[in-house]
Amino acid sequence: MATAASRAGGNWDEHGKVSFAFAVMRMRETETRPNDRADNPEAATPPRGVAKAVSWDALLSTYLPAFLLALGAGIVLPVIPALAQSFDVSFGLASGVVTAFVIGNLAATLPSGWLIDHFGRRPVIIAGPLLTAATSLLIVFAESFTQLLVLRFLAGCATQMWLMGRLAAISHGAAAGERGRQISWLFGMDSVGRLAGPLLGAFIATAWDIRAAFLAFAVLALIALIPTLLFAEDTPRRPREAKDKGPARKLSLREIVMPRLPYFGVALFAGLARGPIYSGMLDLYAAFAYQLGPAQLGFLATAATMITLPISFAAGWMMDHFGRKRTMVPGFGGVTIAMAALAICAFIPLSFVWYVALFFCAVAAQALTGSSIQTVGADVAPPEARGMFLGVWRLTGQGGATLSPILFAVIAEILGYGSSFVFVAASAAVVAFLLIFYVPETRTTK
Repeated sequence: MATAASRAGGNWDEHGKVSFAFAVMRMRETETRPNDRADNPEAATPPRGVAKAVSWDALLSTYLPAFLLALGAGIVLPVIPALAQSFDVSFGLASGVVTAFVIGNLAATLPSGWLIDHFGRRPVIIAGPLLTAATSLLIVFAESFTQLLVLRFLAGCATQMWLMGRLAAISHGAAAGERGRQISWLFGMDSVGRLAGPLLGAFIATAWDIRAAFLAFAVLALIALIPTLLFAEDTPRRPREAKDKGPARKLSLREIVMPRLPYFGVALFAGLARGPIYSGMLDLYAAFAYQLGPAQLGFLATAATMITLPISFAAGWMMDHFGRKRTMVPGFGGVTIAMAALAICAFIPLSFVWYVALFFCAVAAQALTGSSIQTVGADVAPPEARGMFLGVWRLTGQGGATLSPILFAVIAEILGYGSSFVFVAASAAVVAFLLIFYVPETRTTK
């Protein structure tokens, strides 16, 4: 204990950046992190498949399945509206097909964490693609809109299960200097798959039938399951017993959250800052404010993707080599500035050329933050309750990302578009503030 305290206090006092109270908080957190101890079996023997970011194991167990599952999701994306319309429902009801998936994705966070802690991550990682394949196949034969909604909800749950299992695997087995790249490249492959999928889905729907796209998704999910079965290793269902210590005590929800409260603040406000961009609210704003059509919006979306992909891949390398905070603070600082500028653009208002330039600045800064929130979560996840921690972590961040488009729309309706952009800028500024003053650097080794 004294060693941990002197290490935490000495490190930060030397640089004069934190108070004594914060050093005490770090000391307490270090004491609850058995993965930093030499006598912890999990820390001493990381699993084979996730230790290196550049390896065949990482490619086959993480990146390839992520690409295949995202490709399948991209394939069904352009046919979902047509499938909903085939049941002769209104626009409001048809939008439930998208909402059901999002709700399922959010609802599965805590149950997935509980399952990981009690049954191991391997069964959860396997169950995700299996459930994805089953729901996609059943959608091919769905006879009512209610059935479609239920199946889309379960598909959202399946996506979250696989992602939670993979994040738990990276958190358990990857060194701090490898996690940034692994998580960023995982989400990067997801983006590549979703970018390539819609064109293939349109071809399948035109050549055969709109439901054939879901059959293709089912096949891709089963193919993604093969490397998972071969390479996904597991952790014990319950924390291992340390030498001469007896059974490890399970952490309560309070013990999981309270010592890491500033981290959860970062996750929440990062979700609030990201939600409007990821949900397409800026595209909706451009359509109403500048009367853009589908072709122009499609061009903006494609150009934004081409900008964000290389930046998001580079962000993982930057986090591993320069540190999480040195990457995240400029990223969220850039989002703050870009969104504040977009607020000015809406208040004045400025020309469409200004909007396009500021829009690209905003998505580039957002890409720099990339998967940083998930990386920090993997850094600080306690081995005694890794699954539950990641469940609460994902629920916090994704809850913010789900809530923020609604808040953006309500604020725009009441106070105008400019105020909505101010809300996003303020959320990003809070993240930068917490990172600078309350969250320590979590990358401890290269």
